[in-house]
Amino acid sequence: MEANSSARPLAYKLVHSFALKLFLLAVILLSVPLILWWQFQRAEHQQAMLLHNAVDQTGRVIAAMLRPHFERFQDEAPGALSDALAGAALVNTKVKVLVRLKGAGPDDFIYIASAPPLPAAYLKQERRDLIQAGILQRMAPTCDRATDLSVRFVNPAGQQELLTSMTPVHANGNCWIVITSQNAADLAPAALHLSFWSIPTLPAAFAIYFASAALVILLSVHLWRNVARFRSAARKIRMRGGGAASFRELNTIPELTGVAEDFDGLVMALTSSQAFIKQTAEENSHALKAPLAVIAQSIEPLKRTLQPSDTVGHRAIQLIERSVEKLDAAVSSVRDLEQAAAEVVFPVRRRLDLTAFLTQMLRDYEVTLAAQGKRLAASLEKNVIAHANEDLLEPVIENLLENAASFTPKFGTIEVSLKRNAQWVDVSIADRGPGVDADRLPRIFNRYVTYRDEPDADGGNLPSTEHQGLGLWIVKRNVEGLGGKVQAKNRDGGGFEITVCLKADS
Repeated sequence: MEANSSARPLAYKLVHSFALKLFLLAVILLSVPLILWWQFQRAEHQQAMLLHNAVDQTGRVIAAMLRPHFERFQDEAPGALSDALAGAALVNTKVKVLVRLKGAGPDDFIYIASAPPLPAAYLKQERRDLIQAGILQRMAPTCDRATDLSVRFVNPAGQQELLTSMTPVHANGNCWIVITSQNAADLAPAALHLSFWSIPTLPAAFAIYFASAALVILLSVHLWRNVARFRSAARKIRMRGGGAASFRELNTIPELTGVAEDFDGLVMALTSSQAFIKQTAEENSHALKAPLAVIAQSIEPLKRTLQPSDTVGHRAIQLIERSVEKLDAAVSSVRDLEQAAAEVVFPVRRRLDLTAFLTQMLRDYEVTLAAQGKRLAASLEKNVIAHANEDLLEPVIENLLENAASFTPKFGTIEVSLKRNAQWVDVSIADRGPGVDADRLPRIFNRYVTYRDEPDADGGNLPSTEHQGLGLWIVKRNVEGLGGKVQAKNRDGGGFEITVCLKADS
């Protein structure tokens, strides 16, 4: 089974992901100028539609006002149309009247009048420019319908002008066209239909936001590289043998200097505690063994002074010798236990081929089980590598096998499996014994806790007086010391299963 941190759902990881938040921030910063430009284009389009509708209506009103003059053009005085046109013109709006006489070519238009008044040479030059630009050819269809051209051109005075509307009027077989135009700058002080890069404020905003996004990305990369260096240092320290590593020396972010120093301090405290525990165990062992050695040596002269008939004296000497031997063994056991505890404080972890390790252990243990009339069934994936310590892992497997064997009846089977699960390695040992009551299950890994019944007829269980409740506690202590997890559950159909999770080699 995976550890809790790896078992969290993907949604939780995404919500709390620092890198994802930085990425979204960069996307937002880069998208703001594009959104502004899109809004600008929409506003520009709406503004243009309003302006074009206004000038188109203006052209239609002017054409309606001039229609009577078009119908009486041949009978009116020469200046009547010009006077009427001057009275109809609006501020900032230029009006020109062209006519295509009955029977003339489709694009054979003649300037008749303009407001404000323009010299004849100016109008001729403008007519030539319009012909060269192909605009007069586009005016031919206006004799059938009104046209909103919105065509830009440069007039003879060198100014940009926008033909805003061309309104046809049919009178006496002639096609009159009323053209309204305005200076482009007067119609739209801000240039219309410009690209993103042609709007001065948007490239500046984009540059600012792009710089902000680049800074966010640079910050993310810098932080990620620093965390990667921290992880590399932690791996070297954990593996112990890959060379010296210091978080402070690897840190490149000044604000994390204090954190790096604290990490180095924690590592130093762990190594110092481990060395202190080992040294204390050796010193205590030596301090206790020295008097025991003196007692053992002092017994020899006493034995020689005793008479063979002194049975009480010989019995006393034997009791003293046995007690000394037991005390010596107890001192050695305490020393070994303290040294094992020191290893758990800061264990040496290396790449361990669990497949080969378990294969060898199970081969040796299979002989013991066979003598008890029990069998072993193993399912081991090949080439499973984990970060572990043989000295700490061996008692874990031994305790689990012995625990399963003690609850397995004669001719029963103990099942062992090894498989890799994502970034973790799962070692499971299961039996078909009675299992554990649900209310007792949370406490089975506690120290000095044991739940055993008297042995049954086929030798499945052992008396509780022979167990002190340390086996599973040692399992949990060693596995957690290796950075792993241990879990237990009752099996479907009866039995019990304990699973050890260790970090896989990436």
